[in-house]
Amino acid sequence: MTQGVPAIGIAAFAVDREGSRTLELASAPPVRAASVIKPLLAWVAATSHPLAEDLATWETYARPAVTTSDNSATAEIWSRGDGERLLATLNAHGDLGWRVEGHGEHPSLRVLVTAGELAHAYAAFAADAGDVARQVRQWMREVPPVQAFGLRGVARDVLAVDEGAVGVKCGWFGGERVHAVVIVESQGSLLGAAVTTNRPPGAGTSAIVRDAAGDDMRLAVLHDELVGDHIRMAVERALRAAGKL
Repeated sequence: MTQGVPAIGIAAFAVDREGSRTLELASAPPVRAASVIKPLLAWVAATSHPLAEDLATWETYARPAVTTSDNSATAEIWSRGDGERLLATLNAHGDLGWRVEGHGEHPSLRVLVTAGELAHAYAAFAADAGDVARQVRQWMREVPPVQAFGLRGVARDVLAVDEGAVGVKCGWFGGERVHAVVIVESQGSLLGAAVTTNRPPGAGTSAIVRDAAGDDMRLAVLHDELVGDHIRMAVERALRAAGKL
């Protein structure tokens, strides 16, 4: 499958008793986040009316949004929690200026982000020791291998941790974008990587991706073939940096 070298953003973060720290290792232009921010949306939705008063309903939608990247469940979170309010809460947590861009995909997937911004937001999420945040991080550890792009193995090799301690969330779309966030529990710290990629798809790639539309497993495998090696190398670089922050 023909593929060009994508524009890659790479950032690291670490959270421990001394606080939170982030480091941007490679900058890239903002891109639509796709599914990589679903754990963050699930996190803040649990404190947003009316889901805050009905955590059973929150879990009904938040769990599949995080574990299997269910877009319909994410749309429910966005609608019930008021997407603009959820985005404002995330912006406040991470001192960010995220906004929804353009048209086409669901608004929850069109938030413009950089790797550095994702690192800031996920560091705030990782620093939350509350029950909701811990539950969402547990769901990230339950993301199936086909949606994890081999990143648990990368974390295992870099940080000498059990793969069960590795939370992952990836997002992808149209052969153009593949993003990843990894959170690793290691010796009392939470270490993480945030990676974004963007590449102009060739005509052949676009046709192959369109042909796989509706088959989530096949789409994940295709995106891994397109950008998986780049993602794994970037996450390895970020986790090595996170271990030194």
